[in-house]
Amino acid sequence: MQPVTFVLCILVLGAHMLLVLSDCEVGGQSLKVGQTYKPPDRCIEHTCQPNGSIKGKTCPHVATLKPCKLVENVNEPFPKCCPYYDCDNNLKL
Repeated sequence: MQPVTFVLCILVLGAHMLLVLSDCEVGGQSLKVGQTYKPPDRCIEHTCQPNGSIKGKTCPHVATLKPCKLVENVNEPFPKCCPYYDCDNNLKL
């Protein structure tokens, strides 16, 4: 019975690793490896990595010296949700 016990232990361990290590959880969302998630109220993209970690992408920092209007729409998909400056010549602040 020892070989059977060993095989069962290996199967259980393998199943546990697939369930626990191959998935990620972020913001209450379960992700599969390679799957991405963007929270509805933020402009950030999370991607589930093979080791169970989360890779996050954020927007670059933007700045301007001109009189411009900061535009952002967090409801857009990433990276379209990133803020940018509208520096139209006829812009009224």
